[in-house]
Amino acid sequence: MAEEYGFTDTLRLVVNSHMGGIMNSPLRKVISGLVIALSCVIDVQADAVTVTVSTGSDPGAIAIDSVTNKVYVVNFGDDDVTVISGVTNTTTTVAAGESPDAIAVNPVTNMIYVANSGDNDVTIINGATDSTTTASVGEFPYAIAVNPVTDMIYVADFGDNNVTVINGTTDSTAIVATGEFPCTIAVNPVTNMIYVANYNGNNVTVINGTTDSTTTVSVGESPYAITVNTVTNMIYVANYNVDDVTVINGVTDSTTTVSVGAYPYAIAVNPVTNMIYVANEEEDNVTIINGATNVTTTVSVGAYPEAIALNPLTDMIYVANSVSNNVTVINGASSTAASLVAPEFKTSAIGYNGVLVLYSLNGRLIFKTLFSAAATKESLLHVNNKTVAQGVYKYCFLKDQKILDEGSLLVK
Repeated sequence: MAEEYGFTDTLRLVVNSHMGGIMNSPLRKVISGLVIALSCVIDVQADAVTVTVSTGSDPGAIAIDSVTNKVYVVNFGDDDVTVISGVTNTTTTVAAGESPDAIAVNPVTNMIYVANSGDNDVTIINGATDSTTTASVGEFPYAIAVNPVTDMIYVADFGDNNVTVINGTTDSTAIVATGEFPCTIAVNPVTNMIYVANYNGNNVTVINGTTDSTTTVSVGESPYAITVNTVTNMIYVANYNVDDVTVINGVTDSTTTVSVGAYPYAIAVNPVTNMIYVANEEEDNVTIINGATNVTTTVSVGAYPEAIALNPLTDMIYVANSVSNNVTVINGASSTAASLVAPEFKTSAIGYNGVLVLYSLNGRLIFKTLFSAAATKESLLHVNNKTVAQGVYKYCFLKDQKILDEGSLLVK
Protein backbone atom coordinates (compact mmCIF):
# COMPACT_ATOMS: atom_id res chain seq x y z
CA MET A 1 0.00 0.00 0.00
CA ALA A 2 1.27 3.50 -0.76
CA GLU A 3 2.50 5.61 2.14
CA GLU A 4 1.17 9.06 2.95
CA TYR A 5 3.37 11.98 1.88
CA GLY A 6 3.13 15.41 3.49
CA PHE A 7 1.28 18.08 1.50
CA THR A 8 -0.50 21.36 2.22
CA ASP A 9 -3.63 21.14 0.09
CA THR A 10 -5.29 17.85 1.03
CA LEU A 11 -8.44 16.24 -0.24
CA ARG A 12 -11.31 15.49 2.10
CA LEU A 13 -13.23 12.25 2.12
CA VAL A 14 -17.02 12.39 2.21
CA VAL A 15 -18.41 9.08 3.41
CA ASN A 16 -21.64 7.74 1.96
CA SER A 17 -23.75 6.15 4.69
CA HIS A 18 -27.09 4.63 3.78
CA MET A 19 -28.51 2.83 6.83
CA GLY A 20 -31.95 1.30 6.93
CA GLY A 21 -34.43 2.58 9.52
CA ILE A 22 -35.83 0.73 12.49
CA MET A 23 -38.77 3.03 13.29
CA ASN A 24 -42.03 3.68 11.46
CA SER A 25 -42.79 7.25 12.52
CA PRO A 26 -40.82 10.48 13.10
CA LEU A 27 -39.45 9.44 16.51
CA ARG A 28 -36.04 10.46 17.74
CA LYS A 29 -33.48 7.75 18.29
CA VAL A 30 -29.78 7.71 17.72
CA ILE A 31 -28.35 5.36 15.12
CA SER A 32 -24.60 5.19 14.99
CA GLY A 33 -23.04 6.23 11.68
CA LEU A 34 -20.63 4.14 9.73
CA VAL A 35 -16.94 4.91 9.75
CA ILE A 36 -15.26 3.76 6.59
CA ALA A 37 -11.49 3.36 6.55
CA LEU A 38 -10.04 4.01 3.14
CA SER A 39 -6.69 2.41 2.32
CA CYS A 40 -5.35 4.93 -0.12
CA VAL A 41 -2.84 7.71 -0.41
CA ILE A 42 -5.22 10.62 0.26
CA ASP A 43 -5.13 12.47 3.58
CA VAL A 44 -8.57 12.65 5.21
CA GLN A 45 -9.83 15.82 6.90
CA ALA A 46 -13.08 16.88 8.54
CA ASP A 47 -15.98 18.05 6.37
CA ALA A 48 -16.78 21.69 5.74
CA VAL A 49 -18.64 22.55 8.93
CA THR A 50 -17.55 26.09 9.73
CA VAL A 51 -19.31 27.11 12.96
CA THR A 52 -21.97 26.12 15.49
CA VAL A 53 -24.50 28.67 16.79
CA SER A 54 -26.54 28.22 19.98
CA THR A 55 -30.34 28.58 19.75
CA GLY A 56 -33.33 28.07 22.04
CA SER A 57 -34.83 24.76 23.13
CA ASP A 58 -35.73 22.17 20.50
CA PRO A 59 -35.04 24.09 17.29
CA GLY A 60 -37.30 22.48 14.72
CA ALA A 61 -37.53 24.74 11.67
CA ILE A 62 -35.26 27.18 9.89
CA ALA A 63 -35.51 29.79 7.12
CA ILE A 64 -33.15 32.32 5.54
CA ASP A 65 -33.64 35.80 4.12
CA SER A 66 -30.99 35.95 1.38
CA VAL A 67 -31.45 39.71 1.00
CA THR A 68 -30.83 40.64 4.64
CA ASN A 69 -28.59 37.60 5.24
CA LYS A 70 -30.50 36.66 8.38
CA VAL A 71 -31.29 33.14 9.54
CA TYR A 72 -34.53 32.45 11.41
CA VAL A 73 -34.69 29.37 13.66
CA VAL A 74 -37.95 28.28 15.30
CA ASN A 75 -37.52 27.04 18.89
CA PHE A 76 -40.44 24.70 19.52
CA GLY A 77 -39.61 24.30 23.21
CA ASP A 78 -39.39 28.04 23.94
CA ASP A 79 -42.19 29.39 21.72
CA ASP A 80 -39.86 31.85 20.05
CA VAL A 81 -37.56 32.43 17.08
CA THR A 82 -33.78 32.86 17.15
CA VAL A 83 -32.57 35.39 14.57
CA ILE A 84 -28.96 34.78 13.47
CA SER A 85 -26.90 37.36 11.62
CA GLY A 86 -25.37 35.65 8.61
CA VAL A 87 -22.44 38.05 8.81
CA THR A 88 -21.48 37.82 12.48
CA ASN A 89 -23.44 34.73 13.69
CA THR A 90 -24.72 36.84 16.60
CA THR A 91 -28.32 36.22 17.70
CA THR A 92 -31.50 37.93 18.90
CA THR A 93 -34.85 36.43 19.94
CA VAL A 94 -38.44 37.18 18.83
CA ALA A 95 -41.52 35.76 20.60
CA ALA A 96 -43.90 33.53 18.60
CA GLY A 97 -47.10 31.64 19.44
CA GLU A 98 -47.52 28.33 21.22
CA SER A 99 -45.60 25.39 19.73
CA PRO A 100 -44.17 27.02 16.60
CA ASP A 101 -43.62 24.28 14.04
CA ALA A 102 -42.68 25.99 10.78
CA ILE A 103 -41.32 29.23 9.34
CA ALA A 104 -41.04 30.95 5.95
CA VAL A 105 -39.60 34.23 4.68
CA ASN A 106 -40.67 36.66 1.98
CA PRO A 107 -37.37 38.32 0.96
CA VAL A 108 -39.24 40.88 -1.16
CA THR A 109 -41.34 42.30 1.69
CA ASN A 110 -38.92 41.31 4.51
CA MET A 111 -41.77 39.60 6.36
CA ILE A 112 -41.37 36.30 8.22
CA TYR A 113 -44.24 33.87 8.86
CA VAL A 114 -44.27 31.37 11.77
CA ALA A 115 -46.91 28.61 11.97
CA ASN A 116 -47.93 27.99 15.60
CA SER A 117 -49.54 24.54 15.90
CA GLY A 118 -50.63 25.11 19.50
CA ASP A 119 -52.50 28.35 18.76
CA ASN A 120 -53.83 27.58 15.26
CA ASP A 121 -52.40 30.84 13.99
CA VAL A 122 -49.42 32.41 12.22
CA THR A 123 -47.05 34.94 13.79
CA ILE A 124 -46.01 37.55 11.23
CA ILE A 125 -42.62 39.14 11.98
CA ASN A 126 -41.51 42.41 10.41
CA GLY A 127 -37.90 41.68 9.52
CA ALA A 128 -36.88 45.32 9.79
CA THR A 129 -38.26 45.94 13.30
CA ASP A 130 -38.92 42.43 14.73
CA SER A 131 -42.44 43.61 15.61
CA THR A 132 -45.20 40.98 15.24
CA THR A 133 -48.86 40.52 14.30
CA THR A 134 -51.04 37.38 14.13
CA ALA A 135 -53.29 35.73 11.51
CA SER A 136 -55.73 32.88 12.28
CA VAL A 137 -55.50 29.68 10.19
CA GLY A 138 -56.84 26.10 10.32
CA GLU A 139 -56.35 23.35 12.88
CA PHE A 140 -52.77 22.37 13.73
CA PRO A 141 -50.80 24.41 11.17
CA TYR A 142 -47.74 22.29 10.58
CA ALA A 143 -45.97 23.77 7.55
CA ILE A 144 -45.77 27.09 5.72
CA ALA A 145 -44.37 28.50 2.47
CA VAL A 146 -44.38 31.84 0.66
CA ASN A 147 -44.64 32.88 -2.96
CA PRO A 148 -42.61 36.13 -2.99
CA VAL A 149 -43.85 37.02 -6.48
CA THR A 150 -47.58 36.95 -5.66
CA ASP A 151 -47.10 37.68 -1.91
CA MET A 152 -49.30 34.72 -1.04
CA ILE A 153 -48.57 32.54 1.99
CA TYR A 154 -49.58 28.87 2.10
CA VAL A 155 -50.16 27.10 5.44
CA ALA A 156 -50.63 23.33 5.64
CA ASP A 157 -53.37 22.67 8.22
CA PHE A 158 -52.50 19.13 9.34
CA GLY A 159 -55.69 18.69 11.38
CA ASP A 160 -58.07 19.91 8.68
CA ASN A 161 -56.55 18.26 5.58
CA ASN A 162 -56.37 21.56 3.76
CA VAL A 163 -54.21 24.60 3.06
CA THR A 164 -54.96 28.11 4.29
CA VAL A 165 -53.90 30.72 1.74
CA ILE A 166 -53.03 34.12 3.27
CA ASN A 167 -52.87 37.24 1.13
CA GLY A 168 -49.69 38.97 2.32
CA THR A 169 -51.03 42.40 1.42
CA THR A 170 -54.50 42.21 2.98
CA ASP A 171 -54.13 39.25 5.40
CA SER A 172 -57.38 37.81 3.98
CA THR A 173 -57.55 34.00 3.72
CA ALA A 174 -58.90 31.21 1.48
CA ILE A 175 -59.06 27.42 1.88
CA VAL A 176 -57.87 24.68 -0.54
CA ALA A 177 -58.48 20.96 0.13
CA THR A 178 -55.47 18.56 0.11
CA GLY A 179 -54.77 14.90 0.85
CA GLU A 180 -54.67 13.28 4.29
CA PHE A 181 -52.38 14.89 6.86
CA PRO A 182 -50.62 17.65 4.86
CA CYS A 183 -47.33 18.04 6.68
CA THR A 184 -45.06 20.07 4.42
CA ILE A 185 -45.37 22.54 1.60
CA ALA A 186 -43.21 24.19 -1.08
CA VAL A 187 -43.78 26.86 -3.72
CA ASN A 188 -42.37 27.41 -7.19
CA PRO A 189 -42.78 31.19 -7.68
CA VAL A 190 -41.72 30.91 -11.32
CA THR A 191 -44.59 28.60 -12.30
CA ASN A 192 -46.89 29.68 -9.42
CA MET A 193 -47.39 26.03 -8.48
CA ILE A 194 -47.62 24.90 -4.85
CA TYR A 195 -46.67 21.39 -3.72
CA VAL A 196 -48.14 19.85 -0.55
CA ALA A 197 -46.83 16.53 0.80
CA ASN A 198 -49.58 14.45 2.43
CA TYR A 199 -48.04 12.16 5.05
CA ASN A 200 -50.83 9.56 5.22
CA GLY A 201 -51.81 9.86 1.58
CA ASN A 202 -48.33 8.98 0.26
CA ASN A 203 -48.83 11.65 -2.36
CA VAL A 204 -48.37 15.31 -3.21
CA THR A 205 -51.21 17.74 -3.87
CA VAL A 206 -50.23 20.20 -6.61
CA ILE A 207 -52.08 23.54 -6.32
CA ASN A 208 -52.29 25.98 -9.22
CA GLY A 209 -51.63 29.32 -7.51
CA THR A 210 -53.69 31.22 -10.07
CA THR A 211 -56.87 29.13 -9.93
CA ASP A 212 -56.42 27.11 -6.68
CA SER A 213 -57.28 23.98 -8.70
CA THR A 214 -55.41 20.79 -7.72
CA THR A 215 -53.89 17.59 -9.09
CA THR A 216 -52.21 14.67 -7.28
CA VAL A 217 -48.82 12.93 -7.75
CA SER A 218 -47.97 9.63 -6.01
CA VAL A 219 -44.67 9.49 -4.09
CA GLY A 220 -43.05 7.21 -1.49
CA GLU A 221 -44.33 6.18 1.93
CA SER A 222 -44.84 8.95 4.49
CA PRO A 223 -43.61 12.02 2.58
CA TYR A 224 -42.39 14.37 5.30
CA ALA A 225 -40.43 17.14 3.58
CA ILE A 226 -40.47 18.85 0.19
CA THR A 227 -38.53 21.47 -1.76
CA VAL A 228 -38.48 22.93 -5.27
CA ASN A 229 -35.64 23.88 -7.59
CA THR A 230 -37.09 26.91 -9.35
CA VAL A 231 -34.39 26.83 -12.04
CA THR A 232 -34.80 23.20 -13.14
CA ASN A 233 -38.49 22.95 -12.12
CA MET A 234 -37.76 19.74 -10.23
CA ILE A 235 -39.49 18.94 -6.93
CA TYR A 236 -37.81 16.84 -4.24
CA VAL A 237 -39.88 14.89 -1.69
CA ALA A 238 -38.26 13.20 1.32
CA ASN A 239 -40.10 9.95 2.12
CA TYR A 240 -39.57 9.36 5.83
CA ASN A 241 -40.35 5.66 6.17
CA VAL A 242 -38.56 4.38 3.06
CA ASP A 243 -35.32 6.40 3.29
CA ASP A 244 -35.46 7.92 -0.15
CA VAL A 245 -36.36 11.05 -2.10
CA THR A 246 -38.93 11.18 -4.90
CA VAL A 247 -37.93 13.59 -7.66
CA ILE A 248 -40.93 15.07 -9.51
CA ASN A 249 -40.57 16.69 -12.91
CA GLY A 250 -42.60 19.89 -12.62
CA VAL A 251 -43.52 19.85 -16.31
CA THR A 252 -44.62 16.24 -16.73
CA ASP A 253 -45.24 15.13 -13.09
CA SER A 254 -43.14 12.02 -13.85
CA THR A 255 -41.01 10.74 -10.95
CA THR A 256 -37.67 9.10 -10.12
CA THR A 257 -36.25 7.95 -6.77
CA VAL A 258 -32.92 8.63 -5.01
CA SER A 259 -31.78 6.71 -1.91
CA VAL A 260 -30.71 8.79 1.13
CA GLY A 261 -30.01 8.18 4.83
CA ALA A 262 -32.29 6.81 7.56
CA TYR A 263 -35.48 8.77 8.17
CA PRO A 264 -35.05 11.87 6.00
CA TYR A 265 -36.74 14.64 7.98
CA ALA A 266 -35.98 17.88 6.12
CA ILE A 267 -34.79 18.96 2.68
CA ALA A 268 -33.53 22.07 0.91
CA VAL A 269 -32.16 22.91 -2.55
CA ASN A 270 -29.67 25.45 -3.85
CA PRO A 271 -30.99 26.44 -7.30
CA VAL A 272 -27.69 28.14 -8.14
CA THR A 273 -25.54 25.02 -7.66
CA ASN A 274 -28.34 22.47 -8.26
CA MET A 275 -27.40 20.66 -5.05
CA ILE A 276 -30.05 19.19 -2.73
CA TYR A 277 -29.49 18.74 1.02
CA VAL A 278 -31.42 16.10 3.00
CA ALA A 279 -31.29 15.99 6.82
CA ASN A 280 -31.36 12.36 8.01
CA GLU A 281 -32.79 12.47 11.53
CA GLU A 282 -31.70 9.01 12.66
CA GLU A 283 -28.11 9.24 11.41
CA ASP A 284 -27.10 12.78 12.45
CA ASN A 285 -25.99 13.62 8.93
CA VAL A 286 -27.00 15.30 5.69
CA THR A 287 -27.20 13.58 2.32
CA ILE A 288 -26.12 15.85 -0.54
CA ILE A 289 -27.72 15.08 -3.91
CA ASN A 290 -26.23 16.38 -7.13
CA GLY A 291 -29.33 17.51 -9.02
CA ALA A 292 -27.70 16.95 -12.40
CA THR A 293 -26.66 13.34 -11.76
CA ASN A 294 -28.56 12.26 -8.59
CA VAL A 295 -25.18 11.12 -7.17
CA THR A 296 -25.05 11.47 -3.37
CA THR A 297 -22.49 12.17 -0.63
CA THR A 298 -22.85 12.60 3.15
CA VAL A 299 -21.80 15.21 5.74
CA SER A 300 -22.02 14.69 9.52
CA VAL A 301 -23.97 17.25 11.57
CA GLY A 302 -25.36 17.57 15.14
CA ALA A 303 -27.79 15.36 17.05
CA TYR A 304 -31.16 14.77 15.37
CA PRO A 305 -31.15 17.25 12.49
CA GLU A 306 -34.78 18.26 11.94
CA ALA A 307 -34.59 21.38 9.78
CA ILE A 308 -32.40 22.66 6.99
CA ALA A 309 -32.18 25.86 4.96
CA LEU A 310 -29.59 27.58 2.83
CA ASN A 311 -28.52 30.90 1.40
CA PRO A 312 -28.03 30.44 -2.35
CA LEU A 313 -26.06 33.69 -2.58
CA THR A 314 -23.42 32.67 -0.03
CA ASP A 315 -23.80 28.88 -0.60
CA MET A 316 -23.99 28.32 3.15
CA ILE A 317 -26.30 25.59 4.48
CA TYR A 318 -27.80 25.77 7.98
CA VAL A 319 -28.96 22.60 9.78
CA ALA A 320 -30.99 22.84 13.00
CA ASN A 321 -30.14 19.98 15.38
CA SER A 322 -33.03 19.50 17.83
CA VAL A 323 -31.27 17.45 20.53
CA SER A 324 -27.86 19.14 20.57
CA ASN A 325 -29.69 22.50 20.48
CA ASN A 326 -27.45 24.09 17.88
CA VAL A 327 -27.12 24.83 14.19
CA THR A 328 -24.51 23.20 11.98
CA VAL A 329 -23.26 25.48 9.20
CA ILE A 330 -22.00 23.74 6.05
CA ASN A 331 -19.95 25.47 3.37
CA GLY A 332 -21.61 24.26 0.18
CA ALA A 333 -18.67 25.18 -2.01
CA SER A 334 -16.24 22.88 -0.22
CA SER A 335 -18.64 19.99 0.40
CA THR A 336 -19.31 19.32 -3.28
CA ALA A 337 -18.46 15.73 -4.15
CA ALA A 338 -16.42 14.69 -7.14
CA SER A 339 -14.72 11.60 -8.50
CA LEU A 340 -11.10 11.13 -9.47
CA VAL A 341 -10.96 9.20 -12.72
CA ALA A 342 -7.67 7.51 -13.44
CA PRO A 343 -6.06 8.26 -16.81
CA GLU A 344 -4.13 5.72 -18.82
CA PHE A 345 -0.67 5.58 -17.25
CA LYS A 346 2.41 4.43 -19.07
CA THR A 347 3.30 0.96 -17.84
CA SER A 348 6.78 2.18 -16.88
CA ALA A 349 5.25 4.30 -14.10
CA ILE A 350 3.88 1.28 -12.29
CA GLY A 351 6.26 -1.08 -10.56
CA TYR A 352 8.65 1.57 -9.22
CA ASN A 353 8.91 3.44 -5.94
CA GLY A 354 8.34 7.15 -6.49
CA VAL A 355 6.12 10.18 -6.01
CA LEU A 356 2.74 10.99 -7.54
CA VAL A 357 1.93 14.71 -7.89
CA LEU A 358 -1.47 16.23 -8.73
CA TYR A 359 -1.68 19.94 -9.53
CA SER A 360 -4.02 22.43 -11.18
CA LEU A 361 -3.57 23.77 -14.70
CA ASN A 362 -2.16 27.00 -13.29
CA GLY A 363 0.44 25.07 -11.29
CA ARG A 364 -1.14 25.03 -7.78
CA LEU A 365 -0.26 21.87 -5.85
CA ILE A 366 -3.25 19.66 -5.00
CA PHE A 367 -1.39 16.78 -3.36
CA LYS A 368 1.77 14.66 -3.40
CA THR A 369 2.06 11.08 -2.24
CA LEU A 370 4.52 8.21 -2.27
CA PHE A 371 3.68 5.15 -4.33
CA SER A 372 5.28 1.75 -4.06
CA ALA A 373 6.22 -0.99 -6.47
CA ALA A 374 3.09 -2.87 -5.41
CA ALA A 375 0.75 0.02 -6.22
CA THR A 376 -1.64 -0.03 -9.15
CA LYS A 377 -3.09 2.90 -10.99
CA GLU A 378 -6.49 2.10 -9.48
CA SER A 379 -5.22 2.25 -5.90
CA LEU A 380 -3.40 5.50 -6.64
CA LEU A 381 -6.00 7.59 -8.40
CA HIS A 382 -9.30 5.82 -9.01
CA VAL A 383 -10.78 6.95 -5.66
CA ASN A 384 -14.35 8.22 -5.48
CA ASN A 385 -15.97 11.00 -3.44
CA LYS A 386 -13.18 13.50 -2.95
CA THR A 387 -13.96 17.15 -2.36
CA VAL A 388 -12.09 18.60 -5.34
CA ALA A 389 -13.55 21.16 -7.73
CA GLN A 390 -14.67 19.71 -11.03
CA GLY A 391 -12.30 20.23 -13.92
CA VAL A 392 -9.09 19.03 -15.52
CA TYR A 393 -5.84 18.62 -13.57
CA LYS A 394 -2.26 17.61 -14.37
CA TYR A 395 -0.44 14.67 -12.82
CA CYS A 396 3.06 13.28 -12.97
CA PHE A 397 4.99 10.34 -11.53
CA LEU A 398 8.48 11.14 -10.26
CA LYS A 399 11.39 8.77 -9.61
CA ASP A 400 14.68 10.20 -8.38
CA GLN A 401 13.42 13.64 -9.50
CA LYS A 402 12.84 12.31 -13.01
CA ILE A 403 9.38 12.18 -14.62
CA LEU A 404 8.27 8.61 -15.37
CA ASP A 405 4.81 9.58 -16.61
CA GLU A 406 2.63 12.65 -16.87
CA GLY A 407 -0.74 13.61 -18.27
CA SER A 408 -4.21 15.00 -17.55
CA LEU A 409 -6.70 13.92 -14.89
CA LEU A 410 -10.42 14.54 -15.24
CA VAL A 411 -12.40 15.33 -12.08
CA LYS A 412 -16.15 14.98 -12.57
